[in-house]
Amino acid sequence: MKFKKAWIGLVAVLAGCATEDSLVNPKSIVGDVELISSLPSRVQETSGLAKYDGTLWTINDSGDGAYVYALSPEYSVDKRVRLIGAKNVDWESLAQDKEYLYVADCGNNLGHRSTVQIYKVRWHDLVRAGDNSAVPSDVLNVNYADYEGGEGKHHNFDCEALTVVGDELWLFTKNRGDQQSKLYRLDASNSNQSVSAENSYPVAGLITAADYDPVTNRVALLGYGKNVIFGQSFVWIVPVSDGLDWSKAMRIKLHPYAQWEALMWGADINGSYLLLTSERSPLLDVSLGRLPLPDL
Repeated sequence: MKFKKAWIGLVAVLAGCATEDSLVNPKSIVGDVELISSLPSRVQETSGLAKYDGTLWTINDSGDGAYVYALSPEYSVDKRVRLIGAKNVDWESLAQDKEYLYVADCGNNLGHRSTVQIYKVRWHDLVRAGDNSAVPSDVLNVNYADYEGGEGKHHNFDCEALTVVGDELWLFTKNRGDQQSKLYRLDASNSNQSVSAENSYPVAGLITAADYDPVTNRVALLGYGKNVIFGQSFVWIVPVSDGLDWSKAMRIKLHPYAQWEALMWGADINGSYLLLTSERSPLLDVSLGRLPLPDL
């Protein structure tokens, strides 16, 4: 316990020394994440979040098999379903539309992958599946037409964020080199495609998740500052207008300090909010949180 407190104290000091606050849009506020529940150790590396018919779904990143997990109302694992024909090289994000769940195998820490995979599976199959069963999946092979190799982790082709916007898939990169994020717009029905980035946005950090809300017509981008250990987490809320309208972007600095990895829009009678999950770390146990949003 003493080690954990000391570790968190050290991280807090490093966060105070972070430089990202001098780089970001001045439209910045602080947001307190309300902790809803801890999550089971079976999803301790939760890296994606989706919701269908009232059920939350998540995945683990590299180190697990090709499994998606449905959570019970009490946030235990209700069932684990394997995707036939899929492989978990480095699963990092979930996206969804009315018919499909999309699993982004796009993690690329060392920049060696010029082609990444997105698996799509029908919600109908997932809902009907039992625990420890398997369902078919299709694969989209996405080649970065503008790919450039990097040295070590200092490159701009890592990726952990996917969302659905209209009939497209939007893939946002985690640029370890310049701390921006590139947007790749994908055809959700094209099994083999080669695409170049449409634009690059000054996120001043490393993006780990994205989700689009058609009601407010905004994208939420989750990320953290690039520090020695782990930078301060943040969320960008950005209007969509043939891409992102960065002139109207708003930044929310997150508390408590944690390794927040996934997010998903939600709404209730009190307005819009974001659900977030954190991986297990010395900062916080694997958890589900809720971030209320200002009036959008």
